Amino acid sequence: MTCSPAGAYVPIKSVDLRATATARILATMNLKTLVCSAVFTGLLVTACSRENSPHEFADRFIAAENQAWATGNIGDLKALEDTDVVYHLPGLDLTGWKAHEDFILNGRNTVSNLKQDWKYLSGEINHIVLAYASSAVIKGDDKNPAQATSNNYLFVLKLKNQKVVEVWANGSTSNKPLTN
Repeated sequence: MTCSPAGAYVPIKSVDLRATATARILATMNLKTLVCSAVFTGLLVTACSRENSPHEFADRFIAAENQAWATGNIGDLKALEDTDVVYHLPGLDLTGWKAHEDFILNGRNTVSNLKQDWKYLSGEINHIVLAYASSAVIKGDDKNPAQATSNNYLFVLKLKNQKVVEVWANGSTSNKPLTN
């Protein structure tokens, strides 16, 4: 048997340590990945919790608006709006909660057969976009006949600390005199 320097490494070459090294690296990587995934999932669940969900807030806002117009009970809506809320409606700005409250309570007396259809379109923590369609009858008086009215609007709500602070609305309204 000849002794050569290359011959001394033959037994070592026959032992392949790559599988062991790969398993150790993957185990460590999987642990890191697992920890990162757990932290990310926890943050995601916290950030998207039900109380901060724009869709859930929109659902509460829609229910409160419908209740206010249907019954005159404005308590739920008031709880969702800042006292300094500003509504930018076509041709009219309402500044402050009291102005919005008066708009609803006085408006209820001028319409009948009100049907409202709100749809959540999109949202993130501080902004919500809603589609709104409605139909009603504007009550007539001695000077003006009753009119069928319909609205199709897009509403954008700006939130701060889970309260509506500003609202922009734009769309179309059509009115048609009712005939007896």
